Amino acid sequence: MNRNHLRAAALATIAGAAALSLTACGLHAGKTSAASEDPENSTIVIGSSNVAETLDPQQASDAHNDFNIAGVYDRLVDYDADGKMIPKLATAWKFNSDATQLTLTLRDGVTFHSGNPFTAADVVYTLDRVKKIGSGVASFLSDYVSASAPDPQHVVIKLSKTDLDFLGALSPIYILDAKLVKPNEGSDDAQGWLGGHDAGSGPFQISSYKPNQELDLARYKSYWDYDGGRPAALVLRMISDHSAARDEFLAGNLDITMGLNPVDVDAVAKNAKYEVVNIPAPRETYAWLNNQGKITGDVRVREAIQLAYDYSGHLSTALGKQGAIADTILPEGISCRVDAGKPTQDLAKATRLIKDAGVAGSTVTVAYQPTVPEFNAAGTLLQASLKQIGLNAKLVAVTFPQYAQMVSSQSTMPDIALAWDFASFPAAGPMLQREWASSAAGKTNFGWYSNAKVDKLLADAQKQTDATTACADYTQVQKQVLADHALLAIAYPAVTMVTDKKVETIPFSPTQQDFNVGTLRMATN
Repeated sequence: MNRNHLRAAALATIAGAAALSLTACGLHAGKTSAASEDPENSTIVIGSSNVAETLDPQQASDAHNDFNIAGVYDRLVDYDADGKMIPKLATAWKFNSDATQLTLTLRDGVTFHSGNPFTAADVVYTLDRVKKIGSGVASFLSDYVSASAPDPQHVVIKLSKTDLDFLGALSPIYILDAKLVKPNEGSDDAQGWLGGHDAGSGPFQISSYKPNQELDLARYKSYWDYDGGRPAALVLRMISDHSAARDEFLAGNLDITMGLNPVDVDAVAKNAKYEVVNIPAPRETYAWLNNQGKITGDVRVREAIQLAYDYSGHLSTALGKQGAIADTILPEGISCRVDAGKPTQDLAKATRLIKDAGVAGSTVTVAYQPTVPEFNAAGTLLQASLKQIGLNAKLVAVTFPQYAQMVSSQSTMPDIALAWDFASFPAAGPMLQREWASSAAGKTNFGWYSNAKVDKLLADAQKQTDATTACADYTQVQKQVLADHALLAIAYPAVTMVTDKKVETIPFSPTQQDFNVGTLRMATN
């Protein structure tokens, strides 16, 4: 699915949730590099296609917005590159016995860019605002009922039902400076004001903003996790044209750019001044199969499509070898994940299955978004692969709104639909719930999959107060979906970028679709 509409991440469920009590203390700042304080040498200029529609953290579920917002705001909790939950503004957390209430202990000594101190009142205000507005990141907090602040350092959150994943669901939420935002609420809960203003406590603060063009950030010297290795300034240039970004990079006007086609990446890689960086992306490329379709409703046809696809061709042609072939239905790195093994092409068996199903010579529709180069190549590969086993494929180019409309009704659902999907945060449960529950068919269950056994397992898993037991249910869900050949899991695309060597190696952030600009450091020489 279009990255502008899906959110993400990809590494692990909440460690230790089985005990319903998690405490994390003593977060240490990362390695401090001896970056020069000279303004020119400590500025990093980034060119990306992430054109922000707004800087309001409420809309950080849009990956384009989030890329620009992430360095300005802080989260309560986050995940490190290995998928381990780490403390940010919250230093400790504890569920009650049935996981319907969560108590957070907050970090002391934090100040917002305005100079206002960070307290529990800011967390309560932020969460209540998210619920009130009801869009964007509100989708992560569906079980949120209310929050209270018994004192400045503690927040008590009440949930509508048992939800062990709620703590992880807080990782996409950025905390607002309530004292600054309240006077600017106006008639839209400050959505207009926050669209271009700073109410954060993150490692960088906004120095200037030109909508659709450029966001300039300055290092916040009073940041609680201050690191002099961060650049003194960040310039985020919004460049939609990848060729223009390439030319700007080669002209020395950018220090980081991404989204270049494989040919351009190979050309840039030959220059010793630059470095090509591939970061795992918390997303997976799928071909959704219509499980209720006239042709693809037959499990033999779905298995044949899986056996027919040219996975190696996808990796080399569609991804330019920048990624990996998928080995299961969930993105890489998520714990409680069933590894089905790398798929292999078997045209002979696929042809037999198509004949047995009595559909040889039939035509299936394949919907794809032509604005995504990977889907362009995948559509051609799929058409060629299916032709070899006796199926004709009609490619239908659609925009994302058209795609969303098509899959919302079984009468318009294509037989096959190429799309991306992401883990909203590093946990298997929420992704499995939204993709495979029959109640979500036509909404987030894009294959119109329905299996009573899976529905029961999903419902049971949500009631668990023990993470190990919940994982056992989710494991069975994955095994059943795999046995039903319900989805063509294709690949794990990587985030590929080229950088000037003055930039330290960019770390993987499992809660970001590209990378977190707040983690950038100047390289030491």
